[in-house]
Amino acid sequence: MPNRKLEAIQAVKEYAQGSRYRLDAQEPAPTTGTTTQNSETFNTGLSENVWTSPVADNYRTSIDTADSGAYEAIGDIVSDLTDAENAFYDAGQETVPEGPALARWPLT
Repeated sequence: MPNRKLEAIQAVKEYAQGSRYRLDAQEPAPTTGTTTQNSETFNTGLSENVWTSPVADNYRTSIDTADSGAYEAIGDIVSDLTDAENAFYDAGQETVPEGPALARWPLT
């Protein structure tokens, strides 16, 4: 019988690995709908000096730090899940007899 706990770990690991792709795919919401300006008219009101200001540099650094932190956290999660997955393989527990709790995960 399949080891249900191992299957759960693999499913969470797969989702975590996909999180990096989902993080890359995130885009800011458009400023349309109930707002009075769309992104094009908003951007035309911003001069080049706004984008090259010290405040913009601070925001850019903060965003880069948060992005790197998220990637590192996801990497740590995937690494921990891989270690847990490998522990089952090393113990020869890819399959288990019908009775043990590992065959009835989540416990019912």
